[in-house]
Amino acid sequence: MKKLNISDAELELLKELWVESPLTSRQLVDRLRTRTQWGEPTIKTLLLRLLRKKAVRRQSQGKSFLYSAAIARDEYQYAVGRNVIDRLFDGLAGNFLTCLVRNEAFRPGELEELRRLLDEKAAEQQTTTDGETQPTE
Repeated sequence: MKKLNISDAELELLKELWVESPLTSRQLVDRLRTRTQWGEPTIKTLLLRLLRKKAVRRQSQGKSFLYSAAIARDEYQYAVGRNVIDRLFDGLAGNFLTCLVRNEAFRPGELEELRRLLDEKAAEQQTTTDGETQPTE
């Protein structure tokens, strides 16, 4: 995925589309107005910017358009997380995880889930080809 420079405001609009898609611009305006101070022109400007960035797609439906996210939430989260790891942790995901585990308060069950995922990843990496460990990404 190419790097997308999504502003915090644009991200709020994308979050609405990740919850439910497709939506009309009227539906987006109504939803965002309930939790932001933005007017209709601001919301429509954000929508146009996301269209130009190809983060949102538009399809015609009669006299209006339907909008949906062109990037999945988990893809975007990974891309942004990977960028943080590369910039702040010298590209080492383990350093990022260590920092997170040492400093973050986790909800019940989160550590167990993390442990399960790490065990699965360790088992995957034990699979060898030609005697070398093959890391997976």
